[in-house]
Amino acid sequence: MRIFSKALLGATAIHGLYFMSTMAIGYIKTVNYEPDLEAAWAIVDNLPREVTFGYASSPFLYAGSFLATVSACGFILSMYEKFSYNSSKAGVS
Repeated sequence: MRIFSKALLGATAIHGLYFMSTMAIGYIKTVNYEPDLEAAWAIVDNLPREVTFGYASSPFLYAGSFLATVSACGFILSMYEKFSYNSSKAGVS
């Protein structure tokens, strides 16, 4: 249970960093955006004539990503404990 709780904490930290960095990048791009109104006014042909919908990923994708990250962190932690236990038992530091 100890490895599982550490893996869960690691996956939460990794996903938290991912979402926070995505929001920070979006905020920085929004703050620094300066539209060129004169160039847009001169070229009228660039106005869209149809509606375009963006892509939104499924929440199940994030749940699957979180579970895969938990299992990857658990595997890494178990391998670390296995090799660190063997090296300390053999007297190698």
